[in-house]
Amino acid sequence: MTGSDRAPAESTADPALGDVEAEFPRWHCWQGISGLYYASLRHSSPPVVVRGEHPADLRDSILRALGDL
Repeated sequence: MTGSDRAPAESTADPALGDVEAEFPRWHCWQGISGLYYASLRHSSPPVVVRGEHPADLRDSILRALGDL
C-alpha cells in the first residue's frame, strides 16, 4: 500500500477541533479556559457532555459516549 492508497480518515496526524466537530455534527465542541476540550450532544435530555485533554482525546470520549447511549 502506498501513501496515495491511504484514506484520509486513516491519517496519522492528530485531528483539530474543527475536524472532530465536522465528524460529529450533532455535537457542539469547544475549548474551555482551562485548556480542556469539551463536547455536548445538542438537544439531549439529560445533557450529555464529555471532555478531553486534546481533540483526539475528545473524539475518543465522544465515541465512548455514543457507545453508552
